[in-house]
Amino acid sequence: PPAPRSAQPSSPPRAVPPPQGRRRGDGRRVVRAAGAVAMGNISSNISAFQSLHIVMLGLDSAGKTTVLYRLKFNEFVNTVPTIGFNTEKIRLSNGTAKGISCHFWDVGGQEKLRPLWKSYSRCTDGIIYVVDSVDVDRLEEAKTELHKVTKFAENQGTPLLVIANKQDLPKSLPVAEIEKQLALHELTPSTTYHIQPACAIIGEGLTEGMDKLYEMILKRRKSLKQKKKR
Repeated sequence: PPAPRSAQPSSPPRAVPPPQGRRRGDGRRVVRAAGAVAMGNISSNISAFQSLHIVMLGLDSAGKTTVLYRLKFNEFVNTVPTIGFNTEKIRLSNGTAKGISCHFWDVGGQEKLRPLWKSYSRCTDGIIYVVDSVDVDRLEEAKTELHKVTKFAENQGTPLLVIANKQDLPKSLPVAEIEKQLALHELTPSTTYHIQPACAIIGEGLTEGMDKLYEMILKRRKSLKQKKKR
């Protein structure tokens, strides 16, 4: 496969105006149950001509770009640190979300690039936050940055998928411990989240994670539509 594309962070994606009521919280709904959830006919939920906007965030070396190109090519791609961002349009090929087109923005995680996260994540359909399950010393830093993102006014209620990456390594922390150290239960009340154990190199857990994110996006859209009718 071709090498990952990188670009400088000077031109963040143009934000698409959110649906009416986008910024209103719809209450906390934590999703942890395993297994796919029946969504019915995909075409009745997300138009075949519509692409979901998904932003991928996390500290440097967490494995964001590896996740991105595993989703695109369904194979391991040797990557280099992202200086700026990578962007790919991907039609998901597995799971409940099979056939759904997603426009992914993989934003560099170096400290100097994190102020740009706000620009890339505003008005997005979903946020993927990748965490290195082995790098225990940086979990507090990962927690701080995650909570900053979810507190942005534009991100209130935006579905969040936390990928606990590198679960294949012997010293990786259990998902329950990562969830505790990231204080996911302390996220803003409107934040719907799911934490997914994964290994991006072999792709384990990514289909399940994307299914959960898709499920949360659909639920949020349904909730916003109902509020609009009131």
